[in-house]
Amino acid sequence: MPNEPSLFNAAPAPSQSSPLDNYVQPNLGHGLRIWWAYYWPTSLVSLFVIVFLTFLLRKAWENVLISTLVVVWSSRILPYVVVYGFSVFTIRYVLGKSFRSFRVTLLPRDRRDGTQAMPRSFGRTIRVWWAFCWRTMVYYSLIVRFAGSVALGFTIGILSSMSRAAAAWVPIIAEVVIDGAVGLFVIYSAILDEEFGDFRVALLPREPAVRAVPAANEGSLA
Repeated sequence: MPNEPSLFNAAPAPSQSSPLDNYVQPNLGHGLRIWWAYYWPTSLVSLFVIVFLTFLLRKAWENVLISTLVVVWSSRILPYVVVYGFSVFTIRYVLGKSFRSFRVTLLPRDRRDGTQAMPRSFGRTIRVWWAFCWRTMVYYSLIVRFAGSVALGFTIGILSSMSRAAAAWVPIIAEVVIDGAVGLFVIYSAILDEEFGDFRVALLPREPAVRAVPAANEGSLA
């Protein structure tokens, strides 16, 4: 039969296997784990830094070292500078992190070059960071300013008439949820398995798979 191996064809050696045998196809579960590994340290550290710098700005304003205009504009810009600045380090951390059943790594752009991990250089980290930042900012702006502004304003208006505490907390919770959802979407759809210059962000098993030698081959080698 055409599907049966010929007597003159040797069995394929383990070294002739495809370089993508160990490749893990990203799914939403992988994206969620990677997003959480990025999101919680970025949010926690950024919160402390923003609170501390805001305190310093207030003290400087009270001592007439800076003007009110400087305080207003600094308060608006500060969260973006801190969050996106610190995210350079968390993205570099995530690009080499091992999870329970898989690990994130940088592989050559050409899939035929195998699964030899490439170093997480500063240039490669910046490429991934920039792709994540500008997509997050664009998607967040579209969702919040166009799609979510009407629904959020309507919800806040209803809650304001019912409870002042709910009216105060709903915008904060909504912003955190939307920001998290946008970050997860960007990581899953625009970072994992995407090509950046000479590399791509890929997932591999945490432990390299070991290909067993067929019993027939073992008998022939004995």
